[in-house]
Amino acid sequence: MRICIAIEKFNPQVGGAERYCWDLAHFLAGRGHDVKIVCMSAQDTSHDSIHIIRLTCIRFPQALRHLSFALLHRRMARSLSDHIHFCVGNTCFMDVYQPHGGVHAAWFDRDSLRYDSHMLTASRFFRRMSLKDMIQRSLEWWTFRVQRPRVIAISDMVAQDIRDRFEYPSSLITLIPNGIDTRRFTEHNSIYRSEIRDRYGLSEDDFVFLFVAQNFTLKGFDVLLEAAHKLGRGSCRILLIGPADAAVRRKAALYGNSLVIGGRASDMEKIYPACDCLVHPTFYDACSLVVLESLACGLPVITTSVNGASMYLNERTGIVIPPGDSERLEEAMLAMMGRKRTSAEMTFKNHDEVFSDVEDVLIQEEVRRSTGKGGQ
Repeated sequence: MRICIAIEKFNPQVGGAERYCWDLAHFLAGRGHDVKIVCMSAQDTSHDSIHIIRLTCIRFPQALRHLSFALLHRRMARSLSDHIHFCVGNTCFMDVYQPHGGVHAAWFDRDSLRYDSHMLTASRFFRRMSLKDMIQRSLEWWTFRVQRPRVIAISDMVAQDIRDRFEYPSSLITLIPNGIDTRRFTEHNSIYRSEIRDRYGLSEDDFVFLFVAQNFTLKGFDVLLEAAHKLGRGSCRILLIGPADAAVRRKAALYGNSLVIGGRASDMEKIYPACDCLVHPTFYDACSLVVLESLACGLPVITTSVNGASMYLNERTGIVIPPGDSERLEEAMLAMMGRKRTSAEMTFKNHDEVFSDVEDVLIQEEVRRSTGKGGQ
């Protein structure tokens, strides 16, 4: 089968969508498929069955970069009519679409909740007027209203958002949640508990909440601070993992040793089981991998209803709260501190199992096209 994957940057070091496309391309090539990558830039790959097609796009501003990539990709893709086209965003031509970051319109509405109520109307107006938002909304509208591809949703929430906002038929949506490295993330890594606690100055008796983020603001750090203030100093410890800037460090300093800035970490598989609960009060996540990784390591989770990964939480595995609600977060944290520690371990598919499911969808699309029941 000939498959074409579109991604602006074909580089596994850039982000989650880029890593996903890199791994998927190598999986499909390893299965004997001919894979083309349409991109702006790419990290070199030595696989003979992966062929890179680089597009020369407008680089700045970001909005015009997205638009130029979408239009140039469309022109290129139409010349590859014998390929099945797979995309993850910022495109307007595809057979199979996996909105890796979720639905833009849903993200916009929910992310607005992080703004003060007095600023909400103004912030929404100016953000809607931005060129980037206009282009992303237009591309999303075209995808679901005109192109109408087969959709791979990574969570129930994303699937429901697509159905509700675009009246999209369920028959065109397939639920395939992301996989994780099941050999790396496991409860057996609890043997490193003492080592990790010593590293960050945590005692064996401390109840430790773990907060992991690349962007602290988007993941609800300020809401966590409000909840921590209500809990009071000394009631628990909160370990912050991620690139904490000067503003984060200033805020954390107000809480003494209750908040521990851990910085970046490359051994999260050891850190998860060394803590007692992951707290992830995000304002929007299509399906947060940190939640899946935590659960795989046996760590219970507190997250919000606007995180697609909340579909995995129940009385044993965690608590779901509304976004932006520090009082409910405080209550959830108290509940976690007061309950007996039991394993929240869950089993998830590994990456190859997920990519095999994606391959099945691609094959189905090829069959639909060859029998005249689908296609562009």
